[in-house]
Amino acid sequence: MALPSFLDRIQMLDEPRLALFDADGTLWENDIADDCTVWMIGTGRIRTGHRWADYKRIYAEDAPAGCRYLLTFYEGMRAADLTRHVNAYWNEFMKLDYIEQPVEVLHHLAASGFEIWVVTGSPTDLLFPLLDRLPVQKIVGMDFEIDPNGVLTGRHSGISCAGEGKAEKVSSLWRGPIQFAAGNARLDEAMMRLARDVTWAVHPHPDLEKVARKEGWEIKPSPRPPYGTTGWLTLEQELAERGMTLPAP
Repeated sequence: MALPSFLDRIQMLDEPRLALFDADGTLWENDIADDCTVWMIGTGRIRTGHRWADYKRIYAEDAPAGCRYLLTFYEGMRAADLTRHVNAYWNEFMKLDYIEQPVEVLHHLAASGFEIWVVTGSPTDLLFPLLDRLPVQKIVGMDFEIDPNGVLTGRHSGISCAGEGKAEKVSSLWRGPIQFAAGNARLDEAMMRLARDVTWAVHPHPDLEKVARKEGWEIKPSPRPPYGTTGWLTLEQELAERGMTLPAP
């Protein structure tokens, strides 16, 4: 697949280079936060499946609040156990459905001297294994608050990395120019506005597509209804799609 011609508009100046990519829906079709959480419920690693309907309701009404609410599913888990479970999920179960062109652009920019950050509203820890799979230097996401005993509190620590918080968190960590940004949802809009040279809406949600067309951003249309536009599955349906069932109490 040929690289998009808009990459020629990126100014290759003698300056720090940073490219920002959203994760779910931009680099791959999967929703890792949902997928990993469902897997943890289905394998009995967490026992908070009763919160799933509330999570989807909150997310539909206020997506940043939904991103924060997902952290409550992990309340009481030891940070060391979370790392072990996430590694098992990535190694034994998860299969990323990559979106080919954005991944090729990521590799191209990395080879051109760009630092690559994946900026996500998902829990940061759930994406750390990506650092071994793609040329990504940093995962910027929703950080878990951890108590003095190494246990997750179910709350976030620091800046809430969703919506406006994505831009705020990136800006707190990087003082140089940001030449490129790609995302797929209104949750990414503020982050995408940080880009100086090229902003790319990948398989955008209709709300973001309206913004992208108004702003003259690059658009890669989605070949299917974007995530969340056709409604939400129940937890039982989510588990069934993965060949799993709800464990006995």
